[in-house]
Amino acid sequence: MSFKVKIQNNRGDWYQIFPDDDVPISFIRVMKEQKATFYEDGTFECSVYEIQPLIDCIEEYIKDKQREFSSSRALRERLSKRKEEMNQGVYKVVLNSMFDLTNDYVPYTRNYKTGYDLYPTWRIIEINAMSWTMFMSYNFIKFIESSIYRADELSFKLKEKERLLVKGIVE
Repeated sequence: MSFKVKIQNNRGDWYQIFPDDDVPISFIRVMKEQKATFYEDGTFECSVYEIQPLIDCIEEYIKDKQREFSSSRALRERLSKRKEEMNQGVYKVVLNSMFDLTNDYVPYTRNYKTGYDLYPTWRIIEINAMSWTMFMSYNFIKFIESSIYRADELSFKLKEKERLLVKGIVE
């Protein structure tokens, strides 16, 4: 069983905002500010009336994950894991950062000679856009776009009389 945070758009579809069991404290704080109802089992429910604080939390989550990925401890762990794999004869392309889109080669098992197949960058993005952390806020905004409008260059607001339901659930 895992804890998930989901939002429902005005069409009734659900979208999971963060990965399983990974909810930033800042997001819980925003839910409290928006008068979420918290239950004894840790779940919650909230009718969102301001969308920009949620988008800001997602953006901060992405920045935190990038800082974590770029930390010296994480780099040492990746290098150690990479050395072990190479000692076992496993060679593959490894990203230099969470935002590395310069790599034109991706592991491909059907090409026995090289182990890699040439993919253009746009195809790599197309395949992974729904799951990469760097696209979280974009995917979130696209999911709720019929309920929001651009207030200015850097922020969004909910349309008049629009409310989005956010739930923290255990599945």
